[in-house]
Amino acid sequence: MTVSEDLFLERYTKLNERQKEAVDHIYGPVMVIAGPGTGKTEVLSMRIANLMRSEAQVQPHEILCLTYTEEATSSMRRRLVQIIGPAAHKVNIYTFHAFCNNVIQNNSESFSLRSLQPITDLERTEILYKMLEELPQGHPLRKLSGNIYFDSGKISRLFDLMKREYLPPAYISDAIDSYIKGLPEREEYIYKKAGKGYQKGDVKHALINEEIRKMEGTRSAALLFDKYEELMKEAGRYDFNDMIIWVLNAFKENTALLQSYQERYQFILVDEYQDTNGSQNELINFLTSYWEDPNIFVVGDDDQGVYEFQGARIRNIVDFYERYKESIKIIVLPHNYRSSQLILDKAMASIQNNNQRLINQLQELNLDKQVIAAAERCKTRC
Repeated sequence: MTVSEDLFLERYTKLNERQKEAVDHIYGPVMVIAGPGTGKTEVLSMRIANLMRSEAQVQPHEILCLTYTEEATSSMRRRLVQIIGPAAHKVNIYTFHAFCNNVIQNNSESFSLRSLQPITDLERTEILYKMLEELPQGHPLRKLSGNIYFDSGKISRLFDLMKREYLPPAYISDAIDSYIKGLPEREEYIYKKAGKGYQKGDVKHALINEEIRKMEGTRSAALLFDKYEELMKEAGRYDFNDMIIWVLNAFKENTALLQSYQERYQFILVDEYQDTNGSQNELINFLTSYWEDPNIFVVGDDDQGVYEFQGARIRNIVDFYERYKESIKIIVLPHNYRSSQLILDKAMASIQNNNQRLINQLQELNLDKQVIAAAERCKTRC
């Protein structure tokens, strides 16, 4: 598969030096820190084109690009068509859920899920209600009076979290044990000064007991997860988070299936890496686990973690660095092509005290994330 040199070079010459560096670094793990409006979509598209024109001569079907929304996949595809033409349609560009659905549909013998249908909100509620109704006497979540379904919403949110973050019930239970064990050492459960009936340094036993009660309720709910999955299967239903879990479990249990995908995708690119949750990140880890230094290219920005409420974790960026720190290439894109410097400075001022930022967590890298306005230099590639 060839790429038009004229089309490629026409756009390549418009890239700034940092963008060119990201496009040209072909092999090994690469992490691009791309602030708002810094042209990350253009960089991803140009990198894919460069893979296909470089000495590596990568075929389009050997490239996998994962992103977060259907809108992002469409934008990426359109831009790639402009650069390399019809060959863009042969490049694998998916959302995480679409990729997992593709794996399931192309390997039906490993999943046997043809009869399952997506669950509706009403059906999910009915299953949760049924599960609560069937709880045995003495179960912590069984209510004998009032609204016996009171905990259904909390349980539903917990199950969604467990699926998104790929957390089995046993993991939740162990984490609760560790958390409870450490309660007496946490500052909020220790008296800071003496008072009636207690001394400075004494433990707030009443507060600890109340926290333990809440945690035991969470444990009881988490241990219902397998029952919930059983009822979902009996009803012939699944949700979108299930697709990722099914593929992860299949990769874990079927080495041949995993290896077939590892061999197929020699170059993997991940957009909006800061928005990946635990299960999505585990999927990436599975696909790249065959190589010590895989050809994995992630683009993200810790200052744009907009999906934290859906389980996305900035920690994934830090873990990525730690995993490949001996060979990783880190590139920061500082030029913003959308906003004025005044707006950028005000935005930076509002987040600079956030201790969770990469510049604070990875101080040894001396990252400079100051964003510079450059809108007058480019009005099309951002």
